[in-house]
Amino acid sequence: MRKTLQGCLALSLALLASPALAGGSGLDLSVHYGLDKYDAVGLKSGLGGVRSSGRLKDASTHLGATVVYRGGLLELGVIGEIGRPGKDGSTTLLGALGGLGFDLGALRLEALGEVGAHKYGDVLKDPAVVTRSKSEAWLVSVGLRPGLSLRFGPGDILLVGVWAFARWDVTSQDVQVNLTGTGNSTYKLGGSQFGAAVRAGISL
Repeated sequence: MRKTLQGCLALSLALLASPALAGGSGLDLSVHYGLDKYDAVGLKSGLGGVRSSGRLKDASTHLGATVVYRGGLLELGVIGEIGRPGKDGSTTLLGALGGLGFDLGALRLEALGEVGAHKYGDVLKDPAVVTRSKSEAWLVSVGLRPGLSLRFGPGDILLVGVWAFARWDVTSQDVQVNLTGTGNSTYKLGGSQFGAAVRAGISL
């Protein structure tokens, strides 16, 4: 049994070290667009009448860009993302990416982690209930971002792929708001976000 486990471990290490899986080094520049869902606003007394969009409970979209360096198995990069464009409660993410990438023929599987600064703006913007709220708040977030991409064209310069992601705010804020006709209340800002996106770009 022990020899079997040692053999499996050795085989796994050999596969990870294989040039066929690791691929060469390069730089991927891409943009992505997708759908997501938040759970980031914890309401307190007096805020139950805020509409779903003001509470970030509706489905939304996001638009972003990434720069990822591929160094064999290792991947490092940066990400910028705008959430809920054109809607109340817009968000912004600026972050760093790091993890592993594996080549399977023309496909590349990626398992990346994410750490960043996550900005919420104009949350609970609902004139029928809330007369004034904090205009923005920055929170620290971490996340996971698995993906699958394909490189093709002359010199494999073109890139298309998909991302899935899960993101959690590791900090939170209690935000005070003025309520129409009833005084003040607070809500807790900070939670999670899940989604998926398609991406396209170039591979250098």
